[in-house]
Amino acid sequence: MKINIVCLDNPYPPNYGGAIDIFFRIKQLYNQGCKIYLYCFYSDREPRQELNYYCEKVYYYKRKSFLQTVQNILTPFIVSSRKSNKLLSKLLSNEYPIFFDGLQSTFISSRKELKNRKKYLRIHNIESIYMKKLSTSEKELVRKVGLKIDSLRYNYFERRLNHFDKIFTISLNDQNFYKNYHKKVYLLSVFHGHQKVKSKEGFGDYIFYHGNFDVSENLKAAIFLIKNVFNQIHIPVKIAGRNVLNKLKKYTNNTNIELVDSPSVIKMQELIINAQINILPTFQATGFKLKLINSLFLGRHCIVNNEMIASSNRLQTLCILSNSSNEFIKNIKKLFSIPFTKNEVNKRKILLMKYFNDIDKSKAFIKQISNE
Repeated sequence: MKINIVCLDNPYPPNYGGAIDIFFRIKQLYNQGCKIYLYCFYSDREPRQELNYYCEKVYYYKRKSFLQTVQNILTPFIVSSRKSNKLLSKLLSNEYPIFFDGLQSTFISSRKELKNRKKYLRIHNIESIYMKKLSTSEKELVRKVGLKIDSLRYNYFERRLNHFDKIFTISLNDQNFYKNYHKKVYLLSVFHGHQKVKSKEGFGDYIFYHGNFDVSENLKAAIFLIKNVFNQIHIPVKIAGRNVLNKLKKYTNNTNIELVDSPSVIKMQELIINAQINILPTFQATGFKLKLINSLFLGRHCIVNNEMIASSNRLQTLCILSNSSNEFIKNIKKLFSIPFTKNEVNKRKILLMKYFNDIDKSKAFIKQISNE
């Protein structure tokens, strides 16, 4: 099968949620024999040669500035900044199906020139809700207002998707939402790149939290843990992620917390693997939390709250639930002295490889496209 894939961002390196899902889906489609023509929008993630291995052709399009998009009043900025007539010309040069990876990438999808083309959409989130919740967590006034405005724009934009043949959502909650606006909405769980469970038996020697701290959701969760949980225990803690020093250093002075700034993918995996506990609260039950999948495939004990597992209740049996600071403290103290056992590793192998297997998902996706 030959397919055009239009990406919201350059998916390499796969070091944040959206990029991980996109990159490992591309890799699996390549492994299944698909011929991929890839079109990537980007801002700070410059073109990379690594994608050429998996794709027949790779094209890059620089995102437009705010001033170049102000005339698109009803369209979210992160959508209108991905307008490109050059992309449209490239897509018109062949007749292969077009897969728009992320609602952000769909500005040209309703153009009349593409009316008779097979078009599919990957949804990464209910963006109107996600943006609204981000705006409530954001402290910077200009960014807070911008997120709120884009939330309102998405509320209009994401309900007008009937020009797509099928929509693929990342979670059951998202699927139920978009079924209100489209007849063919299918669940296609997150691609993560893990081929097997690598969780170690025995003990680690620290508690670990990770995330991209340029995202207000992660920053809010980290500050909650530092102020309400970590300051009540005498156990080593490590926090790692993009821009962690700049965002969290002032909160961790004179504490037992070690900050690891912008680690490589390999280093991040090592930190997850060697922890005794991966602690993963969130205050937004939106999208799918890839950090949870990574922690379950790689780590030992996982402590989460209800919002973290809202996208997939199947994962609840593999986690310890905590929904208050007291519950987090109680479960940390309990689990830090309990070894991770072979039985728990096997339990993860059975569930994760049954429901979150990248190979199975890629085959199911190809079947959905090929049956059109």
